[in-house]
Amino acid sequence: MLDDVVVGLDLHMRNIQGTIMRMSGEIVKQEKFRTRKESLERFLDGVPGGTKVALESLGFCWPWIDYLEELGYTPLLANPVKVKSRAEDVKTDKIDSELLAHLTRVDWLPTSYVPSREMRWLRNLLRHRAFRVKMSTAIKNRTRSEFRKRDIGLSANLGTRKGRDLAASLGVFEVVENMVILEVIERQTYEMKKMLMKRYGKLKPVQLLMSIPGVGFLTALTLYAEICEIQRFSNPEKLARYCGLVPRVHQSGERTTMGKETKGNRWLKCVLIEAAWAHLRFCSDGRLARVFEEAVRRKRDKKKAIKIVARKLVNVVWAVWWYEREFTME
Repeated sequence: MLDDVVVGLDLHMRNIQGTIMRMSGEIVKQEKFRTRKESLERFLDGVPGGTKVALESLGFCWPWIDYLEELGYTPLLANPVKVKSRAEDVKTDKIDSELLAHLTRVDWLPTSYVPSREMRWLRNLLRHRAFRVKMSTAIKNRTRSEFRKRDIGLSANLGTRKGRDLAASLGVFEVVENMVILEVIERQTYEMKKMLMKRYGKLKPVQLLMSIPGVGFLTALTLYAEICEIQRFSNPEKLARYCGLVPRVHQSGERTTMGKETKGNRWLKCVLIEAAWAHLRFCSDGRLARVFEEAVRRKRDKKKAIKIVARKLVNVVWAVWWYEREFTME
């Protein structure tokens, strides 16, 4: 039995480089093995349950986190950007796994939040739905392009069955094929929304967020899924930074320069910008509408101005969820 150890795993699609290290810094075991569950279990043989196992945040890391939890270990999801700043100039898989183990040993590992399985499932489903909506929009645009090629002046709403039937009745092969695909996508997307409403429609954070003008059910559910726990953010500034809506600051001496926004959660950033546009439509004479008008005058660019409104909307989202109070126009 290997007592008082930590583990660092450098995870790749084909192979994993593992390091088992004692709390004293002594390396007990290093091995490169195939990215398979049985290989990982064999590598960890003798490591006691509850041991901290560090691995970097990657797109395919979630099944391995679940598996480590099933084996009784404590997985730690390392932030790859912050780990890189603490790494050596020489980069190899062996050094990376050693670094993860060492940072875990001295309690200096920069970790990322690990959502629950259900929240990861919900995130993935909503992102899948967003992908299908993009596919639907692409097919609609392609169909309108076919109309223009043939000088067909049809202004049907392809988002409705009546409009799709009208477009298909023209007898244009490409249009008919597009309408068949679009019908399937729209039906499945609608069924997905019904399922989500049945399961999450009465959730308190979702209902609170829906009280904000311009925030519908899917927008509120996306905010809930991507943020997960509002207690992670002690103030709206931290939430805005996570959303990627805070500009970078470069300061040297007396000179301060504002750069591009921080790299945050792109899904949150996108949905907040969409919600900001919707909020302006619902509250054209509200406080955020005045913020938008002032930003347009200063920036002379509506795309930049709407990001400022989205940043202000983060304050509203945080306050509504944190204090558990519905939105009011006061």
